[in-house]
Amino acid sequence: MKNTASITMNSRIFLYATALLIAVAAVTMSSCKEEKHYHDYFDKSQLKYVAKLGNKPKLEDKHLQGDTTWKDQQGLHRIATTPLPGNYDELFVDLNNVQLPNATKNGIEPIDNLHDAYRLRQPLVKIASCEAYFLDSLTHSMPYLVPKAALLLEEIGCAFADSVRARGGSPYQIVVTSCTRSQYTVGKLLKVNGNASARSCHMYGTTFDLSWVRFVPYENDYLINAEDLKNVLGHVLLDFKSKNRCNVLYESGQCCFHITVI
Repeated sequence: MKNTASITMNSRIFLYATALLIAVAAVTMSSCKEEKHYHDYFDKSQLKYVAKLGNKPKLEDKHLQGDTTWKDQQGLHRIATTPLPGNYDELFVDLNNVQLPNATKNGIEPIDNLHDAYRLRQPLVKIASCEAYFLDSLTHSMPYLVPKAALLLEEIGCAFADSVRARGGSPYQIVVTSCTRSQYTVGKLLKVNGNASARSCHMYGTTFDLSWVRFVPYENDYLINAEDLKNVLGHVLLDFKSKNRCNVLYESGQCCFHITVI
C-alpha cells in the first residue's frame, strides 16, 4: 500500500512539473512573439538613436585648465568659469508654444499609462541613473523617453561632466527631475504647479527637466560651488541649443531647465 501511494504521489508530482514546464514554455513563446511584434512597431528613424546610447559622447569645445585650489566661504571649490552672454531668463526662453511643435513631431501620442504605450509608433526607452546623469525620485512622471530624447540627455550629461573636468574640477552628474508624464499625472500636477500646462510637452516623451541647483559629485571629497556648476551647464545647453539639438526654457520657480529634443 505504501509503495502504491508513493508511486501515485510521484506521478502527481511529475504531472504537476510537466504542466508547469509547458506553461513556462508557452509564456516564453508568447513573450518572444510580443517582443517581435513590439519591434515591428519600432519607428526605423529612431534606430540610429538607440544604437548610439551608452557610447559616452565627448564635448567638442575645449576649455583651459584653471586654478581650482581656492574655495568659497562654505569651503566649496571654485572652478574656472566664463560669463554667459546674457541672463538665463533671456537666453533660454523657449516657451510651450515653441517646444510643443517639436514634441508632437518627435514624440508619442499622449498616454494614460505605460500599458497604453506598448504599441505606439514611437517607442519609449527606460532611463536610469548612469555615468551621464542621476535620475531623481520622480513623483509626477515616469522614467521613459523616446530614444532621440534619451540620447540627447546622455550627451548633455557627458558634455557637462567633461566640461567640469576640463575646467579643472572633479566630474559631476546632472540631476533629472522630470521625464514623461501621462495625461493623468499632468492633470494632478495642474492642481499644484502654476507653471504646468494642460498641453505639456512632457506627455510626448520628448522632454525632461534638469535641476540647476542640485548636482551629484563623483567624489564627495571634492565639492564644487553650485553657481559654477550652473554656469557650466548653461554653457553646455547653449552649445546644444545653437546646434539646433533642443529647445530650452529656464524655469526660475521650479529651479530647472525644461528641455525638448528637436
